[in-house]
This record gives sequence, structure tokens and C-alpha cells, in this order.
Amino acid sequence: MSLMNLVEEKPSEDLTPHIRCSDNCDPNKLDSDQSCLRRIREALQHYRTLLGSDVFAEVGGPDPSPIATLQGALAQLTSLIQDGSFAEGSAAPLQQSQPWERPVLRHRILQQLRSFSAVMARVFAHSAATR
Repeated sequence: MSLMNLVEEKPSEDLTPHIRCSDNCDPNKLDSDQSCLRRIREALQHYRTLLGSDVFAEVGGPDPSPIATLQGALAQLTSLIQDGSFAEGSAAPLQQSQPWERPVLRHRILQQLRSFSAVMARVFAHSAATR
């Protein structure tokens, strides 16, 4: 019987922004502490960059493509979170992916975006409900 060794990704290699407890995403802190909004904006910019990368370049579809529509939605969300201290395009440069990696990367990126969107929706829905 052969054993299969799986190598896990090191946390330092994952550049995806995550919302943490220390980001103060409590509804009563959103007005006074900008760290939560900053983290959300960083993540939105991160996913916009990923959607514009070579990983999604070959994804076709109707005009406009679903990826272009998703990029537009992320751009609109980013514009709604206003703060002059955020630097546009401050994300780390992306490495070119190999063609065989792209389907797996697309799936992973879209899963992470879905998870992030759910957390972001909870932050804003809870905040709106308590006002």
C-alpha cells in the first residue's frame, strides 16, 4: 500500500485578505474604526485583480462575460467604501499561472470570493439592522 503525502499551503503563501476579529467589524465600531472597511476594500481590490489575471483570461461567454460582470460589481462595491487613505492597486503582483493550474485556481478563487462575500454581507446586513 502506498501512502500519498499532501503538502499544505503555508499560511505565509496565501495572500488572500481575510476579515479577522481584530478588524473590529462590529456594527457599533464601523463608524469610528476604519480597519474593517479597509480590510473589505483590500479584499475587493484583491479579487478584482485576480479576476483580471491570466487565470480568468480564457473564460469566455456572452458579451459581457460573467467575469466582466463580476469585476464590474466588485468595482461598484469598492467605490461604495470610501476613504481617502486606501491605496489603489497596492496588492502584491501576481505570478503567472501555468495553463494546467488555471481550472483549479479559478475554482479556488471563486470559492474564496463566495466565502468572503458571505462574511461581507453579514457585516453590512447586521450593521444596517442595528441602525
